[in-house]
Amino acid sequence: MKNIKLIAKTCLILVLAVFSACQKEDIQKNPAIRTIIVYMVANNSLYTDVSTSLQQIEQGFSETGTQLVVFIAQPAESPQLLEIHPGKETLVKTYPDDLNAVDPAVLKEITQDVINLYPAKEYGLIMWSHGTSWMPASSLLRSFGNDFGAQMNIPDLANNLPVRFKFILFDACLMGSVEVEYELKDKTDYIIASSTETIYNGFSYDRVIPELIQPAINYHAIAQSYFDYYNEQQGAYQSATVSVVETQRLPALAAAMKQLCENNPVDMAAFDRTSVQRLDVYKEQYTFDLLDFVNKIFPDADKNDFVAQLDKAVLCKYHTPQFILEYDINTYCGLSCYIPIADRDDLNAYYKTLKWYRDAGLNYLF
Repeated sequence: MKNIKLIAKTCLILVLAVFSACQKEDIQKNPAIRTIIVYMVANNSLYTDVSTSLQQIEQGFSETGTQLVVFIAQPAESPQLLEIHPGKETLVKTYPDDLNAVDPAVLKEITQDVINLYPAKEYGLIMWSHGTSWMPASSLLRSFGNDFGAQMNIPDLANNLPVRFKFILFDACLMGSVEVEYELKDKTDYIIASSTETIYNGFSYDRVIPELIQPAINYHAIAQSYFDYYNEQQGAYQSATVSVVETQRLPALAAAMKQLCENNPVDMAAFDRTSVQRLDVYKEQYTFDLLDFVNKIFPDADKNDFVAQLDKAVLCKYHTPQFILEYDINTYCGLSCYIPIADRDDLNAYYKTLKWYRDAGLNYLF
């Protein structure tokens, strides 16, 4: 009897060992459907919004085969990596207090950490912070983020993303520009962003997260939820633009723009840039509606191909009638663009280093 028990015990151990090995192998062969990384740079004036966004993220999350991880850098606390569960989070890792979250190398380190810890078939990225479109960090504005006064240039952001993401959602001002999206076209399939500033609490994550964790993401529903939230507000808070862009369509859009620029000479010095639909509240005005610019700069040209490519690239777009009671939004194509400011040689020189400037043939204009 003792020998029988010993044999039975030995067999049980072997079975458990085989089962455990199979489990481990299955996990390795069957990663999660999707891992979403929320990259929150809040060592700035936005730190008071962290708790609201985090609470909404937890409220919106449910166990659907998607993993959700949040990196937070904020004042008076060590940067943290949090794993999100329905209604709560758990601490995964802390980083040194002096970590600069807008250092491109740090962005790469953090996102690679998450990818290593939470392997998945595909990845999504939410960039949460300040933003000012493609503007260089030296412009006294911001490209992305603001960590103890430092910012990250968009080309550096693109060059330090370790994988191609299914989507990038910018919860930051003015990131829905053709220059930003074109710079990131090889690093993501879709970009969700606002061409104007984002106000109040930014994206409402209790509405957005349930859509982002679905096996098949409904991008129209995400944009619609952002728009609906702000369109329901009153006064200056009823202010928003949002679009979803399919990045694989952007090279054809650039080619169509290049054809217009090559075949239709323009005197930019005589062009009234203030005639174009504005999409920012800055006195100098940096961002304008792309299609309205094309229509105004090439009034007599055949723009059918450009419009067709734009319609393919922009999956959906929404806008409120006004923006913080500063200006009306009469037209919105889903992408903004820069129109040179004559006395801003610093911006204009940097702009000429961007991929959109090169591929869209803007050298024919300025």
